Amino acid sequence: MNMDTYKIKDLYIAAYLYAEGLELCDVEKTGKVCWFYFVDKNRCEQLISLYWKNQAISKIKSYTDAIRTLKDLIYAN
Repeated sequence: MNMDTYKIKDLYIAAYLYAEGLELCDVEKTGKVCWFYFVDKNRCEQLISLYWKNQAISKIKSYTDAIRTLKDLIYAN
């Protein structure tokens, strides 16, 4: 991955980033761990900061759909 990608293994934060419209560029399975790679590292860090401050604003339907989509990607194959 290039220097501007953000790597995260937390499904729920990854779903939040995905629901916010960040581009998911790769999913990598390493044993029992699944890594999600997103484009725009700076934007990821900004959104994650809001997430941990409990200031994140997202549409719940988009968020739950994102969780389902990422789980589908994890368990595909």
